[in-house]
Amino acid sequence: MDMSLSLPIKNLREHIAALAQKNPDKAALVGCDEVGNVRQRLTYQELSRSLELAAAYLVGLGLKKGDRVALAFKNSPELLILSWAAWASGIVSVPMDTKRETGESYQYKLALNKVRVLIAQGGALKDIEKKYLEGVEVTDFVGFPEKAVTDIEWEPDLAHLALILFTSGTTGHPKGAMLTLENLIVNADGIRQWLKFSAEDTFLVNLPLHHINSTTFCLSTLLAGGTIAIPPNYSNSNFWQQVATTGATVTSIVQSILFDQLGRTQEFAAFQKDIKLSRIQIGSAPVIAQSVQEFRKKYGIPLYQGYGQTETALRVAGVPMDLPEKLYERLVDDNSIGIPMPWADLQISDESGKFLGEGEEGELVVKGPAIMEGYVGGEPAFRDEYFLTGDIGLFRVIDGQKYYYLKGRKREIIIKGGINISPIAVENALKKISSDIEQVHVVAVADERYGEEAGAVISWKKQVDEASAKRRLKCSLLLGTPHLSAYETPKYISALPVEDLPMTSTGKVQRSVLRDTLPYERFESIFGLIKTSEFRFTVLHRYSRWLIPSYELYQKCWGELSTEQRQYEKDVPKQLIVLAAKPDDSLVGQVAIARTSLSEQELLKVKYAELLSPETLDPQGGALVCISICSADFKPKPIPQVDATPDAGMVREYLKSGHDPVMRFHEKAKGGLREGARLIDVIPGGRPKDESACGYNMLLEYPEPKNIAITQDAPVSNQLIEIALLLAEDLGIKHVYAYSRPGGLAQYLSKTVR
Repeated sequence: MDMSLSLPIKNLREHIAALAQKNPDKAALVGCDEVGNVRQRLTYQELSRSLELAAAYLVGLGLKKGDRVALAFKNSPELLILSWAAWASGIVSVPMDTKRETGESYQYKLALNKVRVLIAQGGALKDIEKKYLEGVEVTDFVGFPEKAVTDIEWEPDLAHLALILFTSGTTGHPKGAMLTLENLIVNADGIRQWLKFSAEDTFLVNLPLHHINSTTFCLSTLLAGGTIAIPPNYSNSNFWQQVATTGATVTSIVQSILFDQLGRTQEFAAFQKDIKLSRIQIGSAPVIAQSVQEFRKKYGIPLYQGYGQTETALRVAGVPMDLPEKLYERLVDDNSIGIPMPWADLQISDESGKFLGEGEEGELVVKGPAIMEGYVGGEPAFRDEYFLTGDIGLFRVIDGQKYYYLKGRKREIIIKGGINISPIAVENALKKISSDIEQVHVVAVADERYGEEAGAVISWKKQVDEASAKRRLKCSLLLGTPHLSAYETPKYISALPVEDLPMTSTGKVQRSVLRDTLPYERFESIFGLIKTSEFRFTVLHRYSRWLIPSYELYQKCWGELSTEQRQYEKDVPKQLIVLAAKPDDSLVGQVAIARTSLSEQELLKVKYAELLSPETLDPQGGALVCISICSADFKPKPIPQVDATPDAGMVREYLKSGHDPVMRFHEKAKGGLREGARLIDVIPGGRPKDESACGYNMLLEYPEPKNIAITQDAPVSNQLIEIALLLAEDLGIKHVYAYSRPGGLAQYLSKTVR
């Protein structure tokens, strides 16, 4: 093993300048929209100039060599330019996760790194309270200066600290890995050689640029003089269109993306003639071999698994390209992580530090020039100069070459789709969310989409009604909570009495034992709410097998008023769409429920199109609003033409007369309550395109929910309202509204008005 590898470049500034001189008009960075259309194109000449302007911008903010600057940006060319300008001029970047970061997390990372300046893209800090940013100069990014007003002192080499990336530990706080520019370049060059990057390649960014994966892969592309295509985010439904439109030849994904795309054969077929993707790298999370085989069979594109961590600047090992087909298939079947990168001294070690032989299981330890300097907080990470990965594995010799395999993790970290989740941090949050919990322990649960998901093993307080407590917790998690990001939210829960928890002699609960001994069947999804003898009621999510059937039912019931499927999918997380399914999984009905803090008088001013707006929704609000009900046995009727829109007074009288079928439905008592809903008022122009209701909506309120029961012999539409009332009771919510429509108004007027 040659551990004295020569560096591929002298410094970052000179490399970019050389590329600009060699291929000034070649595309370097391409900013795209969600479907891959080019919105911004920078040539290498423009990139070189932008690097100068960005460095001047940083200096203008008072930053100097060694200072740490936090960057709160979504995926964009500007984030790469700012990062590269910082590194090339000796400033250390601390990228923030604009999607999952909480205020407390911002506060911790900024303070630990003594960050002086935080640069934020528009809207990136909208959910972060100012109190968490005290002591830091926050700058809204509006663009680079048109010309540099100062000379920049560029770093002459790569030896300096460049990047602080955080990775979750087994404690509540994440650990900040300190990476030099040399660490990053060494690893990037290893990847360039491994996947044979060239100037003809276009790399499509699928993962966040605050993650080590995209960070290093972009550097690999830059070293090769290729093109980097940057959509705003990964898109499940637009993946193949992005690939085709950008002309991507290579990309890097995680297991969750692989899982998503297995069902997107129609999208692939639609864009197949324009797809140039020749190889895909997969890693950053446990990979399911069967999914890789299925993907390759469907699309004919080879995937190459890689292994590494933030602390190693990304890849430590990878399955080589150009292997004989039988060997490649064998490695995929066995889920091998491949052979070490050229820079990596990778060993299997026992607890004492002794290196183990073929087939012996131990901890993967690695040494080499891509390994971080250490953690910002000084947490231990090395033994005898080897970084301790915490992963358990082994190697086998095939044709004289060591191939490595992962068996599991020594640590208790959950790796979901390539992102580390700290179990203790999630446990602390769950205790804040639910006062019903006595103890909770979070472990990894196998998940088809993400490889692993967080599963909460809950010991409920003795006096708690467990069924009600579970629904209460599930609703809090699904509607959103300030204590947990959506990504960290456990998707599985289980119950175990305190006395049954596996403990050490000192009384410490053993999460690893809990994880290994609690079978998958003991966990239930947080999306499942209640089962009756006839129906299963569950909450829809964007990756549910019921997503398409749900949209089709919605289309059937709302016809021309329904939104496009893409918008429907985007709106799913904003609300609770409760589905009613038969034992054979056929969908028979659904109700959409929103949570709000608006009063009834404020709701009367809200138009239907505004019901899912940020101004209306509040995950902690004191009211639930039933937005729509769909039933599989609904049969739409022809809508007669009405010459004149009635005034509000006439509509009120019509509703009081008892002629409207929708009003009669809501007026009937449900759930064991003595009365049904009362009309608050009508909303003229609430939904102008709703011809059957002459553009009107109506707001009704059900009685305060108490002792709600599901009426099992009632129509499914009744039971769906009862589910909403039951959830409100669980959550302690007194106000349950129906934002509905006088659906028979046009029919009535056509018969009575001459």
